This record gives sequence, structure tokens and C-alpha cells, in this order.
Amino acid sequence: MNICIIGMGILGITYGSILSDSDVNVICADTDEETINMLKEGEMPIYEPGLRALVAASEATGRLRFSSNIQRAIKKSEIIFITCLVPIDDNGFPDLRFMKPIAQSIGNHIDNYATVVIKSTVPPGTCQIIKNIIKKTLDERKADIPFDVVSNPDFARKGSMIKDCLVPEMVVIGSESDVAVERLKSLYDSLHVHDENYIITNPQSAEMIKYGVNAFLAIKLSFINEIALLCENANANIIDVAKGIGRDSRIGPEYLDVGPGYGGSDLPKDSKALIGIAKAYGEELKVLQGAIDANERQKNKMLEKIKRVLGNLEGKTIGILGLSYKAETTDMREAPSINIIKGLVLAGATIRIYCPEGIQEAKWRLHNEKDEITYCHNVYEAAEGTNALVILTNWREFKGIDPERVKRVMKERYLFDLRNIFGEHPPKGFIYSGLGIPEKEVL
Repeated sequence: MNICIIGMGILGITYGSILSDSDVNVICADTDEETINMLKEGEMPIYEPGLRALVAASEATGRLRFSSNIQRAIKKSEIIFITCLVPIDDNGFPDLRFMKPIAQSIGNHIDNYATVVIKSTVPPGTCQIIKNIIKKTLDERKADIPFDVVSNPDFARKGSMIKDCLVPEMVVIGSESDVAVERLKSLYDSLHVHDENYIITNPQSAEMIKYGVNAFLAIKLSFINEIALLCENANANIIDVAKGIGRDSRIGPEYLDVGPGYGGSDLPKDSKALIGIAKAYGEELKVLQGAIDANERQKNKMLEKIKRVLGNLEGKTIGILGLSYKAETTDMREAPSINIIKGLVLAGATIRIYCPEGIQEAKWRLHNEKDEITYCHNVYEAAEGTNALVILTNWREFKGIDPERVKRVMKERYLFDLRNIFGEHPPKGFIYSGLGIPEKEVL
């Protein structure tokens, strides 16, 4: 089978590599020649554990190729995946400006029956919009070529993309065509997806499932973060509280880890987009809007927490550990670190930063604050001469720091663990401040 994937973000690259490893010929296409050239040279445009090795192995089979010629990729393919970016417009509604030209290209260049699969997160009705564009373009060609458009949203998580794509919890297929469903299932069956993992529905329902999942996760994260703030005031321990909440089978323990706020390319964008979609249908999602507002408050609360403990920040030096919105990714889109660092600089602090993978992205996202920021090569360099260390991302290496070595280079011994990565066993010798647990000096 010959397929192409259009859109070389992390999703397109991962799926292309995995599918080509299952005796399928894959052309990964994008109009961005710089990205395509990077991929051809074995470089990744974004960090994801194991992805570089997976791409190299898939290319070595001869079944995976990268191309900036989308037209040729379409012409050669039986299944065409669309994984392009879908931003939101000024009104908060998902913007299909990148997807519509792809649909026109499909209409202009397919020669035989094709199954068009939309993996990008899109609002209900998008399959019909793309179908209409392809049909109109075919009519202009006076070409009577059959095709189907299918919604097949993605649920893989950054930091575990390969595992989530290889062993999906569910595969949602939204289509009115039995032929398209069976063709797509035959592709996923090669990845050993079991029947019970499939959800077969209509396109609009499939499109809504993805938004519903991300919106619910945003609500769950905002909820536990607000409970953590309440725990601090009530002298309760969020570690025990979250454990108790998660033990209830109706709720479950996933996404009850507290933090300085959620971020990334999916939850913030998709939550705001669903608010915009609801407005277009005359509805108001007050619970989701509350979660969005709470997430913004959470970032500000973290800044207030640091100021409350340290007092006047003018002239103080603060070490930041972690920049990306979560571990195992370089992604800083909507990351709490941006708001917190900017707030600290505005309050007069100078900043020393270390992140295993996020430094390069930070340099352009925080370019206005560059005079107050020093980028460091490890935890100990970031801690040097600081009044406080602030952990913003739960990278595993932070839990393995040498406390004695850190203390020797710090000016003061304040440690803000805003991910609670040390749990109930913080390192000794620090004035420790977790999130949702009592502040204390650990002797």
C-alpha cells in the first residue's frame, strides 16, 4: 500500500515512521523545504524520545521518504493523511487556512480512488468542508474520480508519541463510507490494533471526541491545581488528597498531578477552540471557560507564591529548572514558565535557567528578557549564586540532583518544587516549598 502524510509536525513524522515499519510505503510531505531537508539529513525539527532512531531505521528500509513535492506524493498514494497545523483565529474558532489548499491539491492530483484521512484536530463539519473543496476541484478538472474523507483524530501525547501511536488506547474513525472504514482498519490492523479499541462513528462525532477529551483533561488539571491552592491554605497535603481522589474508580488517578498550569500545543488551543465552536452553535461552555480562567490564575499564583516567600525580588537571582510545558519535549507553547519568568524579571530578579531540551526555543520566546537571563548547561550551573531554585518541569534528572553540591553553590537555600517531584521526601538542607503541601525547612 502507498500512503502519504501531509504536514511534518511531530505527529506526521511519528506516524510516517511507524506505518512505514509495517510494510507500507510512506511519503512524508510538507511545503516547508527547510523541515524536509532537516529530516532527510536525520535531524528532527522537534525533540521526541526515540524519534530520531525510529526515523533512521524506517528510512533504512527504503519504505519511508521525505518530499516537498506534495502533488507527486498525492498522485502516488491510495491513502492521504492530513496532519497539518490548525490554529485558532482572532475569534477563537479553528482556522482551516492550511488545510484548504491541501484539499485543493488533492482534488487536482488524485487519479484513482483515494481515502483522505484528517488526523488534525478540527471542528465538527470539517470533513464535509474538505469533501466539498475536493469535489469542486475535481468538477473543474471534469474528472469523475471517487474519494472519501474520514475523520481519524490523534490521541498521542508528546513525550510518549511512539508508544501511543504503536499501542493506541483507541482508534476513532468517523466516516459514512464502509469502504473507507475497512481500508483504514486494514492499515491499523498491521499495527495489531484490536477490535475493541476501535470506535466507528460519523465524522462529526469523531471530530467532537478529540475536542471533548482535551477539554476534559484541561478541566481535570485546572481542578486539581485549584484544590492544591486550597490545601496550602487549609494545611492539608495535596499528595494525599490527590491519591484519595484518584482512588475513586469514577475519577481515576491520571491527570491529577499538580503543577504551575497546563500548556503545550493541544490543551490550551483546543480548549479555546471548543469555546469558539460552542459560540458558533449558540452554546456556552461555562465549566470549560472556568478551567481556562483557572489555568491562567494558576500561573499568576505561582509567581505570587515565590514573591510571598522571598519578599522583594529586586536584585535577587533565581534559578529556573525546566522550561517546556512537560518533560520529554522541547515544546514551550503556552508553557507556564514563560509567564513566570517574565513576571520574575519584571519584579527585578535576574534569572539562571537550565532545561534538558528547551533552551533553544526559550531564547526566542524570551528574547525581550535576554539581558536578565543566563542560560546554563546543567542544574549546578543554574543554581550558582542563586537565592532560590524553582522547578517548573518534572524532568527525571531533577529528582536525581546532588543536594549537597547544589547547596554549596547557592547563596540562599530556597527550593520551590512546583511539580512536587520530591513528594513527601524533599532533599535535606533546603527551605522547601512544594505545591499544595505545607512549606517547611528540611533539616
